[in-house]
Amino acid sequence: MGILPQIKHIVVVMLENRAFDDMCGWLYKPGTPQPTQFLPPESPQHLNGNKSSYFNPVSADYFEGKSTETYPVFDQATATDTPNPNPQEGFDNTTYQLFGPEPPSPNPKWPNLGFVVSYSVVARPDIPVQIMEPFSPAQVPVISALATNYAVCDEWFCSVPSQTWPNRAFFHAGTANGNVNNGDPIPNPFDWDVRNIFIVMDDIGVSWRVYHDTVIVPPMTWLMFPNLWLKLDHFPGFDDFKSDCASGKLPQYSFIEPSFLINPNDEHPPHDVVAGEQFLYEIWQAVSQSPLWPETLLMITYDEHGGTHDHVHPPYGAVTPDEKSNPGKEGFRFDRFGVRVPCVLVSPWIQAGTVFRSPTATPYDHSSMLATLRDWLEVPTDKWLASKRVAAAPTLQQVFTLTQARTDKPAIPQPAAEVKETSTFKPPTALQQSLVSAWAVQQGKDPAAVLSTIQTRQDAIDYFKANPHPGAPTGASSPAR
Repeated sequence: MGILPQIKHIVVVMLENRAFDDMCGWLYKPGTPQPTQFLPPESPQHLNGNKSSYFNPVSADYFEGKSTETYPVFDQATATDTPNPNPQEGFDNTTYQLFGPEPPSPNPKWPNLGFVVSYSVVARPDIPVQIMEPFSPAQVPVISALATNYAVCDEWFCSVPSQTWPNRAFFHAGTANGNVNNGDPIPNPFDWDVRNIFIVMDDIGVSWRVYHDTVIVPPMTWLMFPNLWLKLDHFPGFDDFKSDCASGKLPQYSFIEPSFLINPNDEHPPHDVVAGEQFLYEIWQAVSQSPLWPETLLMITYDEHGGTHDHVHPPYGAVTPDEKSNPGKEGFRFDRFGVRVPCVLVSPWIQAGTVFRSPTATPYDHSSMLATLRDWLEVPTDKWLASKRVAAAPTLQQVFTLTQARTDKPAIPQPAAEVKETSTFKPPTALQQSLVSAWAVQQGKDPAAVLSTIQTRQDAIDYFKANPHPGAPTGASSPAR
């Protein structure tokens, strides 16, 4: 029998571009109810979150030993759509955020002190401070309440110190196929044409679906992997997820995508995190009220940090997944992890107030969900992924400490009703550009030529309307919700 025999359904929702400290750093502040369980038991007995003593220098003069102003970590963000504008998040940008002007090394002189300087390149002079403004639990009540009523990991690292595509590829396939950015320079799905968990599940007869909260923009996971292009029937909308929860028809594995472009609720800066909170609340309501709830695990995580601040320096020692990554682009050997991101596990088999870290010398990263799925489904070796990173990854088995399922359902607070609108006349984010270029490639068009016409987010919306994907309903002009 595989691990987690009490779990029959795993549901994952992956949001966008937020570091751990940004979303969960102020959980368990002094004077509030504290964690009840730390895993492993011998690990530190406190959440490794924010402290007001953490800071970043405002100027690169700091790295030359000159006096300069510093910004501390603040108690909360000034608004729920910060940082605005979008921070830098590519491989080189992340390297500077983590190491400053020095080359990467296991013992950096200025660990995690380059975030404000990096952000000042794209931000107006008066707002680089936004990168040091994490959200308080009151500003993000849904993920905060789920984290404290179930389990949160304060040592979950994204797999690559870079952007969305390489990190989502690691989550689905255990490798970025040597790619360190979304594209060099244009994202092309054929650069990511690797065996992934969905193909594995098809091969062993396991049911799966990727639900997505949009009807105009094609599902991102579907766009990324050419070997999924003939499987669009596995990519239903978010209303189907809610219906499948209510009717008890969830597949064994569900992956949920937010909306990345139209009425975005993915939490990608500068999108309002309130929209993401509303999305999480709907997911929680659907899963917790489902007849399948007693045998379900819900995982909430983020693909990467998106340039937002975190104080924990990502460790070295990540296992290079394959020969294509040894080295990959920019000479990177994928031997160090990316920035910490939130990971919240929700299940009636999890003790409230749990804080967990890896039970092994290898920290958790996105490949840990693949390791968990491998052992949960007892996938035969000849059907499994070849990634050495997954082979080394710890599973989530230790978090399920209860011998009987909880019968309580905590009251998760409903988020604010009003969402700050995101202007569609701002330049598209790198992620939004990648969706356009990937769809152009699938259509047989020149992605560079198409992207040259996409100057604003509205241009991207208009492109998808003018070039509908096979699953888009005729005449559709807005998301299903």
